[in-house]
Amino acid sequence: MHQYAPVRRLADGALVAAELQITGHPGSAVSTPESLRRTARLMQESVVVDRRKLALAGDNTTETEFPLLLTVDIGSIDHSAAPGPCRQLASVDPDEFLRRPDDMLAAVERAREAGHLICVDLLGITNRAMTLLWLIDPDVIIMTAELLARDDAATAQLAHGLTAHVERSGALVIAEGVDTEARRLAAQTIGADYGIGALFPPTTELTRLANEPSEPLPLQRSRRHPSEAATTPYLIASAEHRSRRGDKRLLIEMSKALEVQASNAGPGVLVLGTFQEAKQFTPLTAKRWRVLADKAGFAGVYGVGLSHIIDGNVQHAPLDPNDDLVNEWTVVVLGPHSAALLAARDRDDDVPDLDRTFDVVQTYDRDLATRAAHSILTRFTSPVSD
Repeated sequence: MHQYAPVRRLADGALVAAELQITGHPGSAVSTPESLRRTARLMQESVVVDRRKLALAGDNTTETEFPLLLTVDIGSIDHSAAPGPCRQLASVDPDEFLRRPDDMLAAVERAREAGHLICVDLLGITNRAMTLLWLIDPDVIIMTAELLARDDAATAQLAHGLTAHVERSGALVIAEGVDTEARRLAAQTIGADYGIGALFPPTTELTRLANEPSEPLPLQRSRRHPSEAATTPYLIASAEHRSRRGDKRLLIEMSKALEVQASNAGPGVLVLGTFQEAKQFTPLTAKRWRVLADKAGFAGVYGVGLSHIIDGNVQHAPLDPNDDLVNEWTVVVLGPHSAALLAARDRDDDVPDLDRTFDVVQTYDRDLATRAAHSILTRFTSPVSD
C-alpha cells in the first residue's frame, strides 16, 4: 500500500511538499511508514521497500508545483534519475555509517555528485543521528515522533545542538508524528519548521494535493566534503596554521584536556584518536576512553597493532604500518557547539619515549576538524565479525 503525506509548514499549515510513503497492512506491526522502514532496516530488507517506492514514483504522471519526496536508504539511490520534481532523499542510517564510515562517506559523496539530497533520520532515537549532522552536513534532518513526546533535559540539549547546526548549515528540519496541535507545538519548540503526521492527513491520490495552493519547500544542497583519504589530519591543519614544536609529556596532558572537553560537549559528540602504535594506547588511556565513550555519539581509536574490536563503546581499528598517519598523534572532537583538533607529527628523535618531540598544530576551526575526522574515518575497515 502507498500514500502521499503532505509536508506542511508548521507555522501556518502551508503545503510545501509531499512524501511518497509505503505502508504495511492496517493493524499490523508495520502499518505505519515509519514502522515499516525501521523493520525493513532491522531485517536488512530496505532495498525491497525502496524499489517499490522508486517504481511507484516512476509511474506517477501527476504534475505538482511542489516537490514529491522519496526517502530511501542511500544504498538504494537511483543515480540515473536526474533531480527534478521527484526528489530522492538519500537517508543515512547512523549505525550503518559508524560501522562502515569509509564506505558510507564515499556513498554520500557519490549521491551528492549525482545531485541528490542527503537526509539523516532517527533524530531522537539515537545520539549517533546527531553525530552525523556534523560529520556529513545533511540537507534534510528528520525528527522522530518519539522525540516530540519528550520534555526532558536530554531533549533540551538536543534542541540546542540542532539549532546550532541548522544555523551553520541551513539544513531543513522535518518532524514526523505531528499528530496533534500539542505535537505541532513540540516540534516547533525543538526546532522543526515543517511536519508530517495525522494532523495533516495523507491521501492515496496525489491529485488531491496537486490542486491545493503551495509554497514549494526550499530544497538546497549543503556543503560537499570531498574525500580526504589521501591526506592526514596534520597535513590538513598545517596547510592553514603554522606548526610549533611540542614535547610528549605536555602533549599527553593536552590530549587529556581535549578528552574532558569532549565528555562535556553535548549529545552526539564524536571523538577520534590516533595513537601511532598499540603500545601508546595504554591501559590507563583505554580506561579514560571507555568512560568518555559512554557520553559520546561515537568514539574511535586507531593505531598499528590495535585489534579490530569494540571495547565498551569505543571502536578500535588497526592502521596499516605503511600509512603516513602512523607518524601522527591526533585527537579530533566534533560536537554541537564546538570542534577541536590536536595533530602532532613525530620528529623521530632517537631519545627515550617520553622525551620525544613533535611538530604540533592545534585548531578550533570546525571545517578543519571535520576534514581531519574524514581523513581518519576513511582508513576505517569493517570488523571481521560484521
